[in-house]
Amino acid sequence: MSQRTHSADLRFARRALFTAGSACLALTLLASGASADNPAQPEPPQAELFAAMDGGQVDVKFIPLSAAKANLLVRNLTDEPMTLRLPAKFAGVPVHGQFGGGMGGMGGGMGGMGGGMGGMGGGMGGGGQAMGGGMGGMGGGMGGMGGGMGMGGMGGGMGGFMRIPPQREQKVSVTTVCLEHGKPDPNPKMAYTIVPLEVVTKDERVHVLCEALGYGQVAQNTAQAAAWNLMDDLSWQTLAAKNRVESKYTGNVRWFSPIEIKAAMAVVREATRIAESRTPSESSESQSLSSDSLSSDS
Repeated sequence: MSQRTHSADLRFARRALFTAGSACLALTLLASGASADNPAQPEPPQAELFAAMDGGQVDVKFIPLSAAKANLLVRNLTDEPMTLRLPAKFAGVPVHGQFGGGMGGMGGGMGGMGGGMGGMGGGMGGGGQAMGGGMGGMGGGMGGMGGGMGMGGMGGGMGGFMRIPPQREQKVSVTTVCLEHGKPDPNPKMAYTIVPLEVVTKDERVHVLCEALGYGQVAQNTAQAAAWNLMDDLSWQTLAAKNRVESKYTGNVRWFSPIEIKAAMAVVREATRIAESRTPSESSESQSLSSDSLSSDS
């Protein structure tokens, strides 16, 4: 009796093993057929943003929302999907003043109200202030988001990535700082365009600052104090005394808190150290691949 039971168990095991093997073979053949019918799609071509603009592959609109924010609308003009490499640092400039010279127009209202009033402008012609920022933290996991003093883990100076389907438009929101104290603050009614940061300034310290802003390593208001100190030679005492709002009814509101001023001083020191450590070839490239950052130790 036990021998017949044992034989039956062996026959059942053989049938189960055969059935499982047949199923695995069928699945393998099915997968092979599917792979042959649907070969792996090639990766979409990559292009650097400014090169794609020059080549007519994309149409880009830069819309300033305020002194601290802007939207970038990018349309793929080709019939193929495209992966864009975004700049680690960039500038937004008024369309009519991007290549102008001299001191330009002073804009309206020189009182304590409104952004950036009270000083002489830079060398980008009339209109609103030039803006600076970075896109290192956009897409593709390009670096971590740190705190106000840049204490997060961060990568180098490479920009992020954006994939755009054919004939489609995508929007990128960017954090910015103004680079020309004394001119009107940017707003959506002003016509702006995006250009390499080198068009506005070749100061490597400002480049480091804008890269860090793009990675979220520096808080916007702290970066703004640092930018005006570097670009417009505004002293820390002047920045500390600067009012965002002046009212005899509600009182004055300072632009920067004492903590933000101290943080900006530290950021400028670190940006200077990093800028001085970069090689001449790194400094001259629009897309720096520096392995340094505002959070690295000397």
